[in-house]
Amino acid sequence: MTTTISTGVRNRAAQAASSPERAGYAYQHRFERWAGWAMLVSALYGTALLVRVPLLGQKDFLPMEAALHRLAENLSMSSVAALLTAFSLADGWLSARLLRGAAVGRMAAARAWVGIALSLLYFAALRDFGGALLIGAHGGAVLALLSRNGGVILAYPSLVWLGVFFVLPLFGVLAASLGRTTELGLIDLSAPSLENYKRLLSPVGVSGLVYVNIFVRTVWIAFLTTAICLVIGYPFAFWIARQPERWRNIWLMLVMIPFWTNLLIRTYAWVIILRRDGALNSLLIDVLGVIGRPLDLLNTPFALLLGLVYGYLPFMVLPLYQSIERLDKRMIEAASDLYADPVRTFWRVIFPLTLPGVLAGSILVFIPAVGTYVVSNVLGGGRFFLVGNLLEQQFIGAGGDKAFGAAFGTVLTFLMLIATLIYFRLGRKVGYT
Repeated sequence: MTTTISTGVRNRAAQAASSPERAGYAYQHRFERWAGWAMLVSALYGTALLVRVPLLGQKDFLPMEAALHRLAENLSMSSVAALLTAFSLADGWLSARLLRGAAVGRMAAARAWVGIALSLLYFAALRDFGGALLIGAHGGAVLALLSRNGGVILAYPSLVWLGVFFVLPLFGVLAASLGRTTELGLIDLSAPSLENYKRLLSPVGVSGLVYVNIFVRTVWIAFLTTAICLVIGYPFAFWIARQPERWRNIWLMLVMIPFWTNLLIRTYAWVIILRRDGALNSLLIDVLGVIGRPLDLLNTPFALLLGLVYGYLPFMVLPLYQSIERLDKRMIEAASDLYADPVRTFWRVIFPLTLPGVLAGSILVFIPAVGTYVVSNVLGGGRFFLVGNLLEQQFIGAGGDKAFGAAFGTVLTFLMLIATLIYFRLGRKVGYT
């Protein structure tokens, strides 16, 4: 009896010791099963294409059907059918093995890399971006699942989104900046050169370095906008953070209400207020009687800065509020106990602790202010030519030079990336402090 009891205890102890290993294996195996389901979807889709394209001759329903018909014109329909059959069978076999728990992860990863390479060849041959994206995204999804890394899997959809809508267009603009614009408005890349970049730094007639001046003017106006938003937004955010919670939510909602209306409509509303017969001049002349004739407020630097500050002030207030609301009040009380006056308490305690919100709000205001063109067009009347206006002229205006506009956009993007990296660097330093 004693021997039986001790044996049972040892067995239960051995099972308990091995249970973490079993749990880890089950956790990892779950990702491989998901990869198996992904391979099964690929096999079923390949089978559907095989039935519709080579057998039924259809080409107007599923993605890739029309492209496969073009491929069959260069090769043959039997070759297309053979390719679809081979990939469908391979995906089906790998799917079955993965779902059963077989150790075929390396083979599935090799198949995923083949799919990614095939997507590049597919796009180069047929110029079908949707089909290439479908093939490449599937291969990347399988690799993400086989990595058994939950963070990679969760981040994968965002990475695909950024790759398609940010990285690829960025490389497209970079490539266009190396070409030249033809008479038909197309970009010729047969002879890549840096001529467009040299043009940015070259004087234009007697006007001098026009494009450098445009960029400097834009950065200066964006800097002023950011500084004014900070000066206005910081006290306002501080005041909101010190209100009771019920009123705090109401004030935050009022800050966000302008986002419910399009920026163009809000900008045109300022035209009604600032024009010579507008609401502001009527108030100053008819109601207050402080001036005798209407002021020229529209199409001035004042109107431009007013529109920019009005449009981007919420981007400053919200990060500042979040940073101030998290401020530890005991730090302020400790400064008071150490006989620090309010001014010194603010500069030595409050402002350094809320610096992450200042940096976040500044970058959120500065970057869109650099690329603005709606406000400068409407409130500036075209008198203040900024980077956004130049890009609009080159890409949309009649007689624009798209290749030159792409070069200007590339330089602007590169400088904004540098500014963003500096922001993250400063943010890390502040966090360490």
